[in-house]
Amino acid sequence: MTGRTDARHGPPSAPVVDCTSCAGAGVVTEPCRCGDGGDRLLVDGRDEVGQAYQDCLLCGGGGRLTIDCEGCRGNGRRRAQVVLTVADLDTGAVASANVVPGSVEPTPAAQGGWCLDLTALIGEQAVRAGLAAAVVLTVPLRRWRPGWSAARRRAMEAEAIARQGYRPWWLLLGRSAAPPAEEPAQRLSRLCALADLLRLDLVIEARRQSYGRPTWHVRFDLPGAEVPAQTPAHWPDLPTAVAATSDDDALFGLMERGMGAPAYTIDPHHAVRAARPVVDLAQLGRRLVADLHRVPGAQAVWRDGRWWYVRLVVGGSTVLLTERETGQVARQVVTLLRRVAEPPAPSWQGVPVPYTACPDCVPGGRLTRCDCLRHGAVDGQCRLCDGAGYAPAVFGCPGCRGSRRRYALLTVTVTDLASRVDHELWLPGDGPTVAPGHRLDRPYRLADQAAAFGVRPEDLTEADGGRPLGYELREGLVLAGGPNPQRRFVASAAAGRPAARLIVVARRPDAPPLSDLIRLAHGLSLSVLVSVQDDRPAGMSLLWAVSLIPGGLDPSQLDRPGLSGVDRLSAGGVDRPGPGGVDRRGPGGVGRPHQLTVEAAVAFCLRHLDDALRTAVPTDPGVPIPVPQAPASTAPPDPVPDILALAARHTRREVTVEIGGYESRIHLRGPHGWQLLAQAATLGEALRRLR
Repeated sequence: MTGRTDARHGPPSAPVVDCTSCAGAGVVTEPCRCGDGGDRLLVDGRDEVGQAYQDCLLCGGGGRLTIDCEGCRGNGRRRAQVVLTVADLDTGAVASANVVPGSVEPTPAAQGGWCLDLTALIGEQAVRAGLAAAVVLTVPLRRWRPGWSAARRRAMEAEAIARQGYRPWWLLLGRSAAPPAEEPAQRLSRLCALADLLRLDLVIEARRQSYGRPTWHVRFDLPGAEVPAQTPAHWPDLPTAVAATSDDDALFGLMERGMGAPAYTIDPHHAVRAARPVVDLAQLGRRLVADLHRVPGAQAVWRDGRWWYVRLVVGGSTVLLTERETGQVARQVVTLLRRVAEPPAPSWQGVPVPYTACPDCVPGGRLTRCDCLRHGAVDGQCRLCDGAGYAPAVFGCPGCRGSRRRYALLTVTVTDLASRVDHELWLPGDGPTVAPGHRLDRPYRLADQAAAFGVRPEDLTEADGGRPLGYELREGLVLAGGPNPQRRFVASAAAGRPAARLIVVARRPDAPPLSDLIRLAHGLSLSVLVSVQDDRPAGMSLLWAVSLIPGGLDPSQLDRPGLSGVDRLSAGGVDRPGPGGVDRRGPGGVGRPHQLTVEAAVAFCLRHLDDALRTAVPTDPGVPIPVPQAPASTAPPDPVPDILALAARHTRREVTVEIGGYESRIHLRGPHGWQLLAQAATLGEALRRLR
């Protein structure tokens, strides 16, 4: 890949300053957070007592903690350097600017004082990378004066740049081949059409705040769902909220919000309008803002092809309990809102779905019927319930998943979130006794519908959260033997489904090819680590993980006690820096393979790209951050076929392939650790050495 910055020659040096937070000591002593609640277990969220909690898990009741300085990561020094990178995922072009004292002349800040305005510098890199960027970025300067000596001015600039250590490497990733972004009105119109397609409500909610402007939230809801106690809404106006809400964002949290919604079947003969509705975004916003002058909240609900305006009033309060890391429990009283009136029932609504109260859980708590009762009587020696018959369940009752309802039928919706949808009612009947591992016929095999939508069974995901469907649900598999397999399968599939509905998305992940990610990584002077495990003979799945890492990662870093899969996302500083002061912990995605397709693994990697860059920054402040540059180039050959062949040769064992710009390595996980199988300048050469 000609023209790429050679990281082996090293980036330009950057000045290093003493950390002002810890005065160069690397540690700070500060009051413990338990003092906010005082010496009691149950505290209010706003308590500021100042007395230490004697049973505190952090300070032991001492009231003060000595910890590594967060600003300098315990080094006592900070690197006065910020790297601004703009990259085009479609061409591989990478352009970077190195911000050190003297790189940018200070200018007056909009709110007084002085700052380093990096906006123009970002724009220059975007032009070099062939992209357009409209990003405003400034670094405030404290106590800076133009009349000071040059040395003093540079020292103040170095201190200001060093304070940006929380994000020393900025990456703006764009796509020159991507379609233009939707206008907010167009997006809202499309969301309305999608709500009609899925038989859901589209809710625009504005809540009045005690400070500043109202906050806005755009989401899908099940008809009849309660107003949530809290929402993640933080958008300051309606156009911004709509522009920031994707299909996945609008669907996120649908199950939790709809737990109390009434269940109805869907009329299969109800037609959906062909044309998208015309939406007046400004009129919607004005109407809701006008309602907020009289009530604490207001909603515009798109149902049955029109908007219904609903006011929200106070409907009581609830108490939220949150465990603190100090061992205390924070108590917060949250005001609940309710609708003044419910819009008319949708015309597509069918008959009510009956349910029975869940017999396995205790209302008002997390106690569920213990597994020992499955054998008849309570086991007095049971380690879970200690003979009580009920035991706490961390993830809720497995029979109803906290909904307290058991449905005997289920409405299954399969959609591509574009223009196609299929609603089916799973109405099971009685059946003969079957052996364990019995596979049902249609319509209980969702994998068969994947082909009709032009996707693979592994591409089927739940609409709320994007989790892949479990293998049993996907394949219509009844694990336990016994009579009435259809009834038992549908009861299991309907457990915890709000309104007795399961919404499945049938589409491929929106991700570039792995070869494009490799080209991007090499342009950023990073390597791509691909982990794959072929469990199809036993676990009936092929699992992937893709990460961007600093070159030369030791696979033994993956063997962290007590960590597996996605849990490694929060497994920050437990590892030591590697040679040269480079942190070898690996980015958020480094871990055991857990994605069902390579496209899903690539998409996961791109979502956690900031974690990868943060990890790639050298921990030693004396080692400067690389300033990568790369021209547009063709992508390397697709390595997926070779990786699949390699995984097939080592079934049920994890294989990792590191594809670096100057070196590639292949490792195999064995019973006693990692084994290096091959190492060469390119992946092709490494594979040839294995033949």
